[in-house]
Amino acid sequence: MTNIKKEIWTVGKHSSTVVSTKKVQNTNFPIPPNNRESGDDEIEYYGGYLICESVSNKKNSQLISAAPDMLEALQSLKNEDNKIPEYVWNKVQRAINKALGNEVCIKKST
Repeated sequence: MTNIKKEIWTVGKHSSTVVSTKKVQNTNFPIPPNNRESGDDEIEYYGGYLICESVSNKKNSQLISAAPDMLEALQSLKNEDNKIPEYVWNKVQRAINKALGNEVCIKKST
């Protein structure tokens, strides 16, 4: 499991934003002043701590805000008895790996 789920992501006050209930560390821009922890001013302006902004539409914001919940749900699936069809299980594994930054090639059985 990842540590992403410990916070709740929602669409912010502006439908083009996704916010968190916990402070986030900006690691995308390591040069100051951007390498800072999110501030309380974000709560008032965005409705929470900013995860992303400039999302093209509210439907995409809703999808992004659901990502931690979807990842947790996918990670909780078990397929020891192979009741989940292989093509579906492969999609589940690809989605998990993509979310975790572990792109892998899944071989098809013959």
